[in-house]
Amino acid sequence: MSYFDDETNSGTFARADIDLTYLPNRSPSSFSLGFSLGFDGAKESGSGGINSGVFYPAVLFDFGDSGRVSVGAPRSVMNRGYIPTSVFALNSRLDLQLSPFTDSVVPYLALAGDYHPYGIRYDTAFGNTEIGISFNRISDSGLDADFYAMAFSHKFESSGRIPELDVFGAVERIDAGAFNTRNYSLGIEAGFDNLDLGFRIDERNLPMDTRAIELYGRMQFTTALSTSASVININPDIGSSVTVYGIAVEYLFVNNTHFNASYSDGSNGVPRNIDLSVGWRF
Repeated sequence: MSYFDDETNSGTFARADIDLTYLPNRSPSSFSLGFSLGFDGAKESGSGGINSGVFYPAVLFDFGDSGRVSVGAPRSVMNRGYIPTSVFALNSRLDLQLSPFTDSVVPYLALAGDYHPYGIRYDTAFGNTEIGISFNRISDSGLDADFYAMAFSHKFESSGRIPELDVFGAVERIDAGAFNTRNYSLGIEAGFDNLDLGFRIDERNLPMDTRAIELYGRMQFTTALSTSASVININPDIGSSVTVYGIAVEYLFVNNTHFNASYSDGSNGVPRNIDLSVGWRF
């Protein structure tokens, strides 16, 4: 829950992003049956913001080391599981506004249009390499489209002076009848003792042809106190490029409750944004 002020508007914003998984008696060498339930919701005071919630229920068929199949309404692999989930400058409202340029288009369309996607997903791993593929479909009033995605993540363990590295990427194909397009993501994240740094490039053809380059970092000063910084340049094929940068401070209380103070600004009409929030992470 946050209070925001972006020069043109101020008010409250709430965001909940939750995944619960139940998979009893899981074994690397045997079959297990379970289920998962995801929820993604956003609510902004006043008018003009996204005010909706979407559930992602799925039945899980786990085959141990051979992988897992999720049937029902699983999240896209481009949205969850392979691409690091870093909130831009710890500002959930701004992060949601930027998500069409950095995330799968499925969750944003679901929230913005109050659609309910369904589909199937497969996840597996080969050593330190994880691979996933997914199919999501939205068939609702005003939209009839298929979304195919493939994603990977490979972790290089820390060795001597070399930090722990996570290389990741994804591709998403959107088939909406006469309209077809693809989105791409590629990046790397490095973890030091108390510092995490990430760099990624995203190409999006929806809602417009754009390339986004993002650099972000997080410094952990104590167990409770950390600071984050993010900068992103969004360069569309039509119009001028936009650069957004932000800094934030987080203080962690007991039971993983936290307080964030965030400041962001940008070029070409991007308003200054102040965000104060409290939340719970588990």
